[in-house]
Amino acid sequence: MTTSLEGVWSPNRAPVHEISLKVLAVIADEATHTLFSRVVTSDELMLASELSEGIALAEAGAPDVAFIDVGLGDGAGLAMVHHLKALAPEATVFALATRAELEAGAHAVALGGAGLFLLPLGGDEVLNAVGSVRVRFAERALRMQLEQESARSARAAGWIARVAELADARDRNAAAQQLAEVFVEATAAAAAAVYLTVGERSTELARSALTGPLDRAPAYGSEADILDFARREQLVVVPLALRRVSAGHLLLQKEPGRSSAFPSVRRPDSSASTSRRAPLLDGLVKLLATQATTALALLGERERSAGGAAMKDPATSAYSFAYYVDVAGREIDKAKRHGRRFTIATIVIEPDAAAVPERPDDLAFWRATPPPPSNTLNPGQVAEHLLRAVRDTDILARVDENEFHLLMPETAGLEAHACHRRMLSRVAGSEKRAGYLPKGLLVGVATFPHDGQGLAQLLRIARRRADATKSSIMHRIPQDRRTIGEVFSLLVREAPSAEGPSAISAPRALDLSVSDTVLLTTSVVRNALRGGAVFILVAHHDGLSLGAQVKALLASPRDDVVVHALDLRSSPGCDDIEALCVLAEHGAYALVGRNQGGFVKGIHAADPLLADFLAERLGRAAGLRVFG
Repeated sequence: MTTSLEGVWSPNRAPVHEISLKVLAVIADEATHTLFSRVVTSDELMLASELSEGIALAEAGAPDVAFIDVGLGDGAGLAMVHHLKALAPEATVFALATRAELEAGAHAVALGGAGLFLLPLGGDEVLNAVGSVRVRFAERALRMQLEQESARSARAAGWIARVAELADARDRNAAAQQLAEVFVEATAAAAAAVYLTVGERSTELARSALTGPLDRAPAYGSEADILDFARREQLVVVPLALRRVSAGHLLLQKEPGRSSAFPSVRRPDSSASTSRRAPLLDGLVKLLATQATTALALLGERERSAGGAAMKDPATSAYSFAYYVDVAGREIDKAKRHGRRFTIATIVIEPDAAAVPERPDDLAFWRATPPPPSNTLNPGQVAEHLLRAVRDTDILARVDENEFHLLMPETAGLEAHACHRRMLSRVAGSEKRAGYLPKGLLVGVATFPHDGQGLAQLLRIARRRADATKSSIMHRIPQDRRTIGEVFSLLVREAPSAEGPSAISAPRALDLSVSDTVLLTTSVVRNALRGGAVFILVAHHDGLSLGAQVKALLASPRDDVVVHALDLRSSPGCDDIEALCVLAEHGAYALVGRNQGGFVKGIHAADPLLADFLAERLGRAAGLRVFG
């Protein structure tokens, strides 16, 4: 049969009269051949005049119905009836015989034939025989369809019951994980991600559950951000909404090569906005989504009424992301009304990150320091160290399994940088990393209002800056060296192995005349001063120097600018060092090089980790403690 059984019992199956069969006729009579050709027009007809030809046709394509002349080959046609049943067990075989061959025809029926027709044949006999087979196929297909629908209904009842149990989940995150698993099972999806609203005051969505290969799914974002991600990744979006209640979105990734897993769901187009919803979904998907929305709304009300219990992440001492967003919303309102500042920090733990080992020649160069150990940062332990490093008024929240956010009220950029320094010191000290930064810990900060006016924008910038610290040279060098000269040598040697120039924190080679380096210093300092408070540490000596230029730019003292102009010439290995470290409200910059014949050769980078490290080491070389 050329139309598959799947096509017959599918929702768009063809009517019975459109089912096409394969009809085989093995008979030597030319008049009968002509009859078959005239009568069998809507099916695939295979005609053979000899038994060997008929067997070849049956082997090439198993027929659905066959007419065999039992008188062919002096009775060999009778044997073909039995042989054809072996080649095509599902075939319906009719025997053809003359009156003289009735006994052989009776034997054919006994061997498995469905009936016997006397020759010569009539057209009605052929049509009735083929029609009876067609009806039998349709009945079998309908039976298969009903059995499948019955089994699907039984499974659907189980899925509905599981979704109904979501209201009894521990919290919304646990319910979201169960929901993702149900939808993956019900739709045969390869992966699913559930995004839920994080508070009444915010339109932000947080990823509350993930199953399958969707690691690139963002941990949070606005509805527009999440829908844009779904469009780029060609994911199916199922809105979790019911009338005026919106709980979030469910994203589904189809299995490769499957074209019918989601018959009722359309992907979001490129023009999707925050106010546009995906079209209503039919059948089971819509029912499950509606029922899940109700359960999630009940859980949300329960969490709000529970108060403090819903504020905490169950696995750590950090707050929940929903509570964090609520507090951040109030902080934004207060900052806008009273002209205040606050800072947020994104802390990311890379579970698979390992510190970059030293090169073989480094072991000889720094024999006293063992190679750094692999990263074994534990989110729970990191959360405890972070809580000890921050103030009591700061809010630490857990967003994802390996991601935290820190809200620092009444905190400007420089104060946030000091907090960043304390956090790294706590974690690095706890991990006993022999002076290395914890490579698996990425931190980025963003300050209101310099970096953004809304929470979503601040979160994006902080995350981007956290990711940028991956390329910091400070992850590849130890921080317990004795002299600036030794540190400078290692910095210059390590700089070429930094990630490409597109990496924000990657160091760049510096090879400029002293006068051009002074001009570069002027540009950096002027840009830093536009943002407010600034910390500057610069090497200063007689003649043309970076320190003299900084002093000239700051002719009149400013309460919000701290400048340390240090003469390093008397320090071991620093007689020709030129250096500049700038920590500003909206960024950081570090430059270090040697003045060789009027040219400064070294490195520079917009890297807060490098600026922080160099400022501390240069101050130590000059006998000054620059950071408390």
